[in-house]
Amino acid sequence: MVRWSKGWLLLGVSLALMGCNRGGGGAADSQVAAQVNQGDISVHQVQALLRAQPVVAAQWGPQAADRALDVLIEQELAAQAAAKAGLDKQPQVIQALALAQREVLARAYQDQLANQASQPDTTAINRYYDEHPELFVQRKIYQMEETVVRPGSQSEVDALVQQLPTLSGIDTLHLHLSAKGLRKTTQRSTVAAENVPMDLLPRLAQLQPGRSLAMQRGDAVVVLTLVGAEESPMLLAQAKPAIQAALVKRARMQAVQEGMKKLRNEARIERRQTAAASASAASQP
Repeated sequence: MVRWSKGWLLLGVSLALMGCNRGGGGAADSQVAAQVNQGDISVHQVQALLRAQPVVAAQWGPQAADRALDVLIEQELAAQAAAKAGLDKQPQVIQALALAQREVLARAYQDQLANQASQPDTTAINRYYDEHPELFVQRKIYQMEETVVRPGSQSEVDALVQQLPTLSGIDTLHLHLSAKGLRKTTQRSTVAAENVPMDLLPRLAQLQPGRSLAMQRGDAVVVLTLVGAEESPMLLAQAKPAIQAALVKRARMQAVQEGMKKLRNEARIERRQTAAASASAASQP
């Protein structure tokens, strides 16, 4: 029995938009991967599913195409049974299909916007390299200890975020937390500069061994204490592929943001009954 996540179900909707054939006028025989009663599943749909789920496809290995076809066959059987039972006429199903279709179409449009982003040139790559020495010229491998504590109130959280970075040494940090009666969990890790969140990296790069950064995460305080750091610079030639990927990702995001901003500016939008809709949704079983 194949279990489908939300991602698989949304993919099924997108494949339907591509043209799931039921009844006459189906795909040419050479393009039909399977016929399920009066419905056809095309080779293109199998290929689209594999492209959309590359990690799963890799796990399936040589059997990927057959496994993907099995997923589509089960979906087609269930969809046909649902239609026969009249489930496609139920209001909740109609609403769910409309929401899924909207999401698939919106994603397709945003992908189109992203694909219009220009590729970074050599000047942009060199500038990024120079602007981020902590990632390249001054790159380090960090040995850190992460300590997580859960105070009982927001005021305690705020106090710890202010106090803990002033302490020097892991032993001093642990004694301070024990004196306050706070339970903690700790773990050590070795992390390269490029795997540190960019909002933390400049601060971490300036940190001396034994000193800490503290931040709130949900209802907890996370303390990162630098145990040690090893210089490991990266030359421009080594960094180019990663820089290009980062700049492409940023350009694609900017293209989507600008495109959506343009749509919003040109649209006439009136918000109505948001609170009522939320209350109605919350009351559903």
